[in-house]
Amino acid sequence: MPLFLLAALAGAPAWAAMQSHEASRASGASLAASAAVPVAAVEALSAGAAFVVEGLEASGQSVAITVSAVGVGASLVVYLAVEAVRRLGIVAGTAVSVTVVATGWVLSVAGESLCFIASDGTRRHIHSHRISG
Repeated sequence: MPLFLLAALAGAPAWAAMQSHEASRASGASLAASAAVPVAAVEALSAGAAFVVEGLEASGQSVAITVSAVGVGASLVVYLAVEAVRRLGIVAGTAVSVTVVATGWVLSVAGESLCFIASDGTRRHIHSHRISG
């Protein structure tokens, strides 16, 4: 299952200046994506709201899964591979577990992590990578 992994940065290494601008743009785009979680969804996570899959939309080899906070009106979109959605049996109405960790929240279905959402204090220290396998 593709997994979104967010890693903390311990500071800029000396060789960072030698990287291409393309890598910097990609890193900036991934940081922007992790910062794009709607404020209402983060507030619902902080308040301990229950989450459920509201809808799915397939496009090529990925599926956009709309995850909504029950009774709050806040939602966010998580992208997964079609294979992972089939394997986990994700359909509209599937309950999404939320686990609070020191740096944010982990959303999961059937014991499998879907994504990590960084807290405000953590977000500025991370960037994301997509790992297949």
